[in-house]
Amino acid sequence: MKSGYPLVSVLFITYKRVELLERSFRAFLENTDYPNLETVIADDGSGADIQRRVRTLPADVFALASKNQGLGANNNNGLRHCSGKYILMIQDDCICMGPRDYLKNTIQVMEANPLVGIVNYCGAPHQPDMSRTLPGSDEPCYITPGPQADGKMQPFLYSDQPHVVSREALEHVGYYAELRDMEQCEQDYNQRWRDQGRYQTAVFPAYYRKLFIHEGEEQSFRTTRFRHKVDSFLMPIAVFLKRHFHPLYRLGRQFVRIMVTVLERLRIVR
Repeated sequence: MKSGYPLVSVLFITYKRVELLERSFRAFLENTDYPNLETVIADDGSGADIQRRVRTLPADVFALASKNQGLGANNNNGLRHCSGKYILMIQDDCICMGPRDYLKNTIQVMEANPLVGIVNYCGAPHQPDMSRTLPGSDEPCYITPGPQADGKMQPFLYSDQPHVVSREALEHVGYYAELRDMEQCEQDYNQRWRDQGRYQTAVFPAYYRKLFIHEGEEQSFRTTRFRHKVDSFLMPIAVFLKRHFHPLYRLGRQFVRIMVTVLERLRIVR
């Protein structure tokens, strides 16, 4: 432990987006002031050429899979290569903007409050309890007692976007389900974090949705997946059927979902 600061493993999760990874990695180093870091890059089988380029980055540890196995497996591979008491998880398209002392403040809060298992920097709307200020940092940090529902989506306290998790909380909740479907993997982890009763989440209002920006929206695997393209193409028809022929809409939606899932499992589409 350097100068009283516990080791933080910084885990970059990547797949076939080495240009974004390079920018994300450089931005993190430029905009983070923390004296005891271990940088880890987990790549989900992007291929030999990309992985050779990944290895040129000045990371401490490389967790490079030989074949693509999905987000859950990639997360787990990276996490098992992390040795820190705390883990900062960063997707390869997230760019750190600072301020440079954000990680010091985060770790000071988590050290002073061991039951804070996650500090979120991004994600769905999280309304902090302003009466529950956490000690440990001059920058105000608050407990998040529950996610804020906006009527459009099911919110969760966990986010796969940049956040710090303690190793104790990780071991308590468990590792990720190694499912091929990215959304199912994330939903499973969201539900397990929501249902556990031991660890809390917290947020710094000064950092929330400001500390990291999402640079690679146009290259997101959600928006470039076949099922997303099908949904976008069929959206006008779906809206019409849902409004005027709801039973037909439900039947058609179920049929499309089954066909897309079959094509994904057969590896015909991604």
